[in-house]
Amino acid sequence: MNIQEKLMVIQQELKAPKSQFNKFGKYNYRSLEDIMEAVKPLLVKTKTILVISDSMKLVGDRVYVEAHAKIADTESSEFLEAFASAREALDQKGMQDSQLTGSTSSYARKYCLNGLFCIDDTKDADAQKPVAEEPKKDSFTDKMRGYATNEGDIYWAIMEANNYKKASDVPVKEQAIILKQLDSELKKGV
Repeated sequence: MNIQEKLMVIQQELKAPKSQFNKFGKYNYRSLEDIMEAVKPLLVKTKTILVISDSMKLVGDRVYVEAHAKIADTESSEFLEAFASAREALDQKGMQDSQLTGSTSSYARKYCLNGLFCIDDTKDADAQKPVAEEPKKDSFTDKMRGYATNEGDIYWAIMEANNYKKASDVPVKEQAIILKQLDSELKKGV
């Protein structure tokens, strides 16, 4: 098998369920460690190795962590690679700078592996909702998810201050107010 065929086997057989639970946000997720644990036996089976590294990039005044994943065939010199980036938050309450960078690195690496191994949510129970329950494109919930993944503590602080546990609980008439609060806090650099 060549490297493409070996990667195809890994993509087909890799099962990395969302086995972690976020109590505050009340959602299931998979961690970088979950993906790594699931892929290791498949690397042995296909005689491939996986190497992941990071680099830092300054874009304007913001720091991005770029993750680089390389899968290489131990039986040849063939390899394939994938990249993903994540932006460091300006400030993460309760985190030291090194923890903030580490968290951003884990996030970038996880999404880099999601891309390389074609990990999606189609097998998850929470992805099997009827079409009628799916939020509309560019909905308030989608925007809030963007804040939750990119600006963590600010998102949760605003939601908690307004007595909401998830974006879908926010009444339509209050959605614009919540988004303005988030934008205002982000512009302050909180």
